[in-house]
Amino acid sequence: HSHPPQSQTKLMTSILQSSQSLTLSAADAMADAAIAAVSDLRTHKPMCVTVLDAAGGIIVQKRMDGCPDGAYRQFSYAKARTCIHLQSSSRTFREKYTGSGEAAKFTQAASMVSIMGGDLVPVAGGVLIRSGDGATVGAIGVSGAAADEDEYLAWKGVQAVKARGDLATVPESHCCKTLK
Repeated sequence: HSHPPQSQTKLMTSILQSSQSLTLSAADAMADAAIAAVSDLRTHKPMCVTVLDAAGGIIVQKRMDGCPDGAYRQFSYAKARTCIHLQSSSRTFREKYTGSGEAAKFTQAASMVSIMGGDLVPVAGGVLIRSGDGATVGAIGVSGAAADEDEYLAWKGVQAVKARGDLATVPESHCCKTLK
């Protein structure tokens, strides 16, 4: 049994990359903070929140009492998956393909959603989470309120743990106008 020469070892390590992802503790705190932030809204709406790791796997999914199972659970997941797949927010996906009103772009967005089997949704409410060095570490998606409110709740979830680690969000801020 022999070890590879040092030059070969160097080559092998240069083809590997490391990745970081959110911990269960951080994901759980984000989900709890998103749920708590519902009280910031003028109208209380039960919602579902999904927090994904950097690869798009579910770490935490919580559904508030009174939030129907099914659609909102799937919507929150799809919003977060959109962020992971496109490395942006779900709002950005919507604006890029539907903002101009061009039929060709709308058709492209619809085709992308179809090809991805429902893992993409051009609706605000998904927030991409990056480490301080810009690497994607996860995403959070919320569904159950209006799209701007969903995005606010997702964004608030990340803000709750930002102090525990160097995190950035896409989008950097929210545009919700229905806060108390």
